[in-house]
Amino acid sequence: MNKHTPSQRPITDWVGKQRITWCGPYAIAILCGVAYEPAYQAAKLVRGKRHAKGITNSNLRAACRMFGVNGKWKSLEKRTKLSKFLPTLEAGKVYVIQITKHFLVVDTRDFTTIDNQNREWIAMEATKHKNKLVHNVFEVTNPKFDAEDDPWLIEPLAASGA
Repeated sequence: MNKHTPSQRPITDWVGKQRITWCGPYAIAILCGVAYEPAYQAAKLVRGKRHAKGITNSNLRAACRMFGVNGKWKSLEKRTKLSKFLPTLEAGKVYVIQITKHFLVVDTRDFTTIDNQNREWIAMEATKHKNKLVHNVFEVTNPKFDAEDDPWLIEPLAASGA
């Protein structure tokens, strides 16, 4: 797959251990088409702290705006499991879904998803987070990456009647 996929955080600490790649800055990196480190630095800046662990929804939106990416958070009337929520998303858009203590990027242009725990674009139905509760949804108006144009992603879904 040739969609934008940031690699794990390249910086190590003073004893040589790899630092953690957090879900918020990883989602920012994907949406904005940048590497992880500039997204992490932007998240730190808007958060006003020395680290970007546990960023808020407004922090994510503000960091994306720094890279020229816009969108709007929507709260759900009733929290529901991700597996039941995914089919309700409008096709042809990019979303960041805030599930319990985690951010997940969903691209309904080709029905794939990615996050810092699974750094490859996979089919939406294959996510390991399907039993988590959805809290909020960020609809991105101008993502800085293109949808995958391989037909193998859409054909199995069309054949299953989804």
